[in-house]
Amino acid sequence: MTTGKPRIGGRIVRLEATPSTIDEARRLAREGAEHGMVVLAERQTAGRGRRGRSWTTLPGRSLAGTVILREQPEPAHAALAGMAAALAVVAAAAETLGVPLRTKWPNDVVSGGRKVAGTLAEVAGDALLLSIGLNVGGRESDLPPDLRGTATTLEMIAGRPVDRDVVIAAVLSALDGLWSVLLQDPADLLRRWDEVDVTRGAALTVTESERRFGGVGLGVDAHGQLLVRLADGRTATFAAGDVTLQPQPLA
Repeated sequence: MTTGKPRIGGRIVRLEATPSTIDEARRLAREGAEHGMVVLAERQTAGRGRRGRSWTTLPGRSLAGTVILREQPEPAHAALAGMAAALAVVAAAAETLGVPLRTKWPNDVVSGGRKVAGTLAEVAGDALLLSIGLNVGGRESDLPPDLRGTATTLEMIAGRPVDRDVVIAAVLSALDGLWSVLLQDPADLLRRWDEVDVTRGAALTVTESERRFGGVGLGVDAHGQLLVRLADGRTATFAAGDVTLQPQPLA
């Protein structure tokens, strides 16, 4: 019998509830969990996103999971990890539902200006923990009041019920392929990002710490940093920050 390298999703640990899948994945990584192991949870009580923000999970209707990755990109391309996960969500939605989603720097997935998914990458010893939070099922009324109007679900986007298990399998399969792309040809991954990047050519504001910069998005550079043409014509590079797209003027 021949065996290949472990695939992402080759082993899945399913939990009914946990404070955060990334914390459970960190524990498993310390114990020697193999490359590609995935921790999924029906409910997170303390899920978190970028910069320590909370991430709300719709019980039974979300993908809340963390992948343990032993095979990692070069340090210069580490920021592309979250982008690969976002692209996996885009690919899975296109494959299973035929809906076109867009990416939003640094690691979000959006539709019609609303966020449907986010990703987060953290280092744990010699492993990289890559988390994905995706709103699969649910209608507007199922979202927390503070997220209505800014968040969405695949069910709302597709206009019909969605099989969550099918979507999760598609996301993990797409991530497995995209991770190989990242390791072998980061430029190819960036080209794929560029094709669905909602910030490219858009008027936007970048908030970095307490400072705000307005301009037009020029895409990302070879290291996954955001490029913005400022009002004075200079090009600014951002390694981190929050992006707000400006409303388009009416014709």
